[in-house]
Amino acid sequence: LAKENEREPGQIDTLLEQLGKIPSADTPSERAFWVGALINPIPAMGVATEIRPALLTARTAEERVQIALNGILSSIQNMSEP
Repeated sequence: LAKENEREPGQIDTLLEQLGKIPSADTPSERAFWVGALINPIPAMGVATEIRPALLTARTAEERVQIALNGILSSIQNMSEP
């Protein structure tokens, strides 16, 4: 779905290359920030709710993971709508 919403061809592949490997599940905050960068890239694709401010102000890793998960689910829903 994400590749169907690219602003330019190869945007997702370039973003994944720039982000590098997803952080280990043993580092949940780092993984949540990685997800935030993936679903809220600059330049924006316009399909995901902005979650970066919420990630930065969350107080616990559990909150960050939940924000990232909600962001993924919201993004999928937005891309699935006609």
